[in-house]
Amino acid sequence: MPDESLMRILYVDDDEMALTLTQCQFLREGIHTETTSDVVEAVSFLTTQPLDLILLDSVMPTIDGVDFLQLIRSLNLDHPVIFLSGFDLSELKKAVAEYDVLGFLDKQADRLDLPQRVFDMYKQHLDQSA
Repeated sequence: MPDESLMRILYVDDDEMALTLTQCQFLREGIHTETTSDVVEAVSFLTTQPLDLILLDSVMPTIDGVDFLQLIRSLNLDHPVIFLSGFDLSELKKAVAEYDVLGFLDKQADRLDLPQRVFDMYKQHLDQSA
């Protein structure tokens, strides 16, 4: 499992149960996770805390994941993003094709090994950036 115990993630989702479950999964693996369902709080986290990556839901009531991605990029926040969605990933991939996104994970299919999948995507990103 991840040997980068200092990895820090921001997970943005409107589903409180998903936030809690995911945060517990990551904490068990030594990955610090901030969670929020609030866009303003998410931007605050991104501008005030050292975070390595954003795990982002695609469908939320106040702002969807695509709009949130556009917002943070317009604020020159270039954190790597992984979408975690329970909806059609092919449509999501088309919608964010112009942005640099690390990857796309399915909330149900990827749930059991979520921390490892996220860590692997992040590590590959670091390797490519070096």
